[in-house]
This record gives sequence, C-alpha cells and structure tokens, in this order.
Amino acid sequence: MISLLRSSILLRFLRDPVAASQSFSLAQWAILIQSARRANLLSRVACLVDDLIGLDTLHQKVRFHLHSALTVAQGNQRSVFWEIRQIHQALAEHNIPFIILKGAAYIVGEFSAGAGRLLSDTDIMVPRDRLDEAETAFYKNGWITTKFDAYDQRYYRTWMHELPPMQHLDRGTSLDVHHTILPPTSALKLDVDKLWQQVQPLKSFNGIYVLGPADMILHSATHLFHDGELENSLRDLVDLDALLRSFMSIEGFWEYLYTRAVELNLSRPLFYAIRYLTKLLDTPVPNDVYQSVLLSGMPRKSVCSIMDFLILRNLASIVFEKKSRLLGPSKFLMYVRSHYLRMPIHLLFPHLLRKQFCSTK
Repeated sequence: MISLLRSSILLRFLRDPVAASQSFSLAQWAILIQSARRANLLSRVACLVDDLIGLDTLHQKVRFHLHSALTVAQGNQRSVFWEIRQIHQALAEHNIPFIILKGAAYIVGEFSAGAGRLLSDTDIMVPRDRLDEAETAFYKNGWITTKFDAYDQRYYRTWMHELPPMQHLDRGTSLDVHHTILPPTSALKLDVDKLWQQVQPLKSFNGIYVLGPADMILHSATHLFHDGELENSLRDLVDLDALLRSFMSIEGFWEYLYTRAVELNLSRPLFYAIRYLTKLLDTPVPNDVYQSVLLSGMPRKSVCSIMDFLILRNLASIVFEKKSRLLGPSKFLMYVRSHYLRMPIHLLFPHLLRKQFCSTK
C-alpha cells in the first residue's frame, strides 16, 4: 500500500512540486486537480505552484482551476484574520488571553503550512479558570451554542477538552473553544500549563498567542492520530510536513521535539506522524531522532500493523477515490479507537450506543 500511495500523482507532486509541475501531462494535471480537491489540498497545490514556478507557466485549462483555488485561499485568509479580530475584541474586554490552534494559527502566524490552508472553523484555547468568563463574553458578542441536547452539553462540559461548538448568529462562522488539547478522561495525560509556558505572542495582537514550534507539531500530530476524524488526514500530514520543514532550521529543534514529546506524554502521536511522513512525503527526519521516537513511542508490532491497515486504506480512498468494502469498517474502527482513547470503558459503551441510536432516528 505504501508503494501504491507513493506512486500516486498527488503524492508525487507533494514530494517534489517543481519537478512534478514541469513534467506532468495535461491528463496528469487533471488527475492531480481531482485528487487534490478530494483531499482539501487544491488551494495548497495552487499556492505551491504559484510560489515556485508561477501559474503563468501552466496550460490554460490547468491555470483556470489553480487560479480559482488561489482566489478561494486568499478569500479564506482574509476571513480568518477578520474572525480572529472579532474573537480578540470579544475577549480583550475581559483581558482573557487565548491561543490560536491548528489551521488558523498557521495562517495568522504566517507559517508556511498556512499557504492555501482552508478552514471550516476556528479553534482557540483559553485558560481553564477563564473558560466560563470567555463563554459569557462570546454569548454577549453574538455566538451561540450549536448543541442544545442536554446529553451533548453534559458530554462536552464534563468529559471533553472544549466547550460545545459555537456559531456566530450573523456570520455563521464556527468556533471551538478549548481549555486543553486532550479530554480530561483521555488515556494520554497532559499538563496544559506546560503548553502555556512555551507560547509565542503574535506581534500584531496583544493577548493572542500561538503554540511554540515543538508543541504546535505535537498538537497537530495528536489531533490527527487521536481524534479519529480521517477525512482530512492527508491534509493534516501535509500540514505536519510543512511545519517540520519550517522549524528544522531552529538550533536544537529535533532534540527538543523528542524530549518535549516525552515530557508531555505525546510520544505515540509523534511516532505515528514521523512514521507516515517519512514513508509517504519523504520528510527529512534525522535518523537518530527517528530511532529515539521509535524507542519511546512505537506500540506493539500488532498494533502498528493494524494502524497501517486503517490509516493507509483511508489515505488511498482520498488519493484514488476508491471505496473498498473495508473502508467503512476501517473508519468505524478508527472512530471507536478515538473514543476509546478519550473515555474509560464504563463511559464509552453507553456513549457509542447513544450516538448510534441518535444517528438512526
């Protein structure tokens, strides 16, 4: 499966955008555009081509699609900055600091991973002891909860690492307000204060922060391999590849990333990230770092084989648009796994039964 994925038009482009852009036929470009669109990476492809060789060098039919995707990315970027300003305005009245997470952080922080990155919502994190105050501030400024069911409210407020999802009444934009990056009931235990100790301020906004470089990598890996939402798995791997290539020039970065993963108890997600990044995207991870991550984060061989089966088949369905009979069960198993990692058994089974019952009503 690894060889099949590596041979795909999309992954060939992602590993070497310049060589691919200069050698692809019109038919290959058509395949690339289709697969990149399925993976929510078309705007990323457009930004890479525009930056590296220029859209004007391409065939008119290809240029039309990529120019449209570039326009979408530019509009999305403006929307993200606007949304962050509104969030900042709501929280600044109460002097509540917050950390921008995931895609919004890549864009507002002007990281390379933000180029062509599209968002469906904005994720932020506030201090746990300011959470109620932040929620009230958002209500006063036009956001409302999207989960009205009493069980969902209890689920988020008791067992999750975030408030129930919120939406702005006028703009319709979605907001996820976290107080940590893992549920309190998670099998992985993390001291969120350690994240706050390493945050980096945004120069353009007082009281707004992004995670430190190593923590940003670890959060991205944890989100991908802990949450079980696989629809954007290739996009998230591309995020990680871009972040690592950006941060690797920082002196001592690789050693600190490894030790930080051990400190935060996130060696397992880092192992999976590095495993698939090196196999699929040729991310240049030093061998000594790879070996250290193997020792600290690698699960049993049987578990690793199961994860390969689940992850790689999902990626193949995105890259090739092939829906095998095993894809549905694979996604279900990843869904169950993600909840098993979040919740103890005595909470897990009643929760899954309820969700299954509600989805069939």
